[in-house]
Amino acid sequence: MKSLILVFVAFGIISFLSYFAESFLGYYNTPNVLSSGIVIYLIFFLIHRSGNSLLQIDRMQLFLLLSFVCWFSAAAMYGYYSGVLKIDPFPSIADIFYLTGYIFFILLLWSLNKTYKIELSIIISLLITFFLFAFYVLYISVFIFNVYSFSGSIIDLMLVFAYPIFDLFIIIGGVVYYFREREISLTREYVSWLLISACGFFFFIADVIFGLNDLSGFTEDDHLYDLFFNVGYLILGIALMTRIFYLDIHRRNE
Repeated sequence: MKSLILVFVAFGIISFLSYFAESFLGYYNTPNVLSSGIVIYLIFFLIHRSGNSLLQIDRMQLFLLLSFVCWFSAAAMYGYYSGVLKIDPFPSIADIFYLTGYIFFILLLWSLNKTYKIELSIIISLLITFFLFAFYVLYISVFIFNVYSFSGSIIDLMLVFAYPIFDLFIIIGGVVYYFREREISLTREYVSWLLISACGFFFFIADVIFGLNDLSGFTEDDHLYDLFFNVGYLILGIALMTRIFYLDIHRRNE
């Protein structure tokens, strides 16, 4: 576990250093490629620790792995379009992979509810509440105060609204499952759900900044959102290490 923590910390430091170095080396989306890549490594480690192989992983582990494989691929494509081809990567095929990753992650949360058995009405009411809040903020920003000079396609505008909405699923799912697992767990592994929710929160901030900046160019730092994406990936990595830690405890107690 100590070696795993050292590897994670090393990759985290490198990803942050690459973020600040990109202004000199060019933009290749390196921080997000590194941070999402280390999360994939942690997922493989979790699968191994749980006693499964790639051919035997359960559905929840499969959805988690596929989600981050999609996000890693999207981050690499985004960097390739920007750094190598020197073209605007938004929207592009990278967005297909980003959205597919969100779909797999939501399928993961949905599958887990068969175990946690949370009433669907609670989830729906929370989703509607946060959805209306997010939509209101975006609508006010984009249409009422005219913070944009929109020249893109309708797809651009749809993605500006879609990404934050997907982030809300992660935020709400993390919070709901935290309270549910806190009731039934004898250890503190439920803390990982708060970290997952925090990951969704940082993704939400990043996507809002990215979307509004794409429409209006309100910040001179074109890649400020990458800092929030990077933090989100690393927080989810910490959540996975928390799961691995308590999984080892369970196995030693058996």
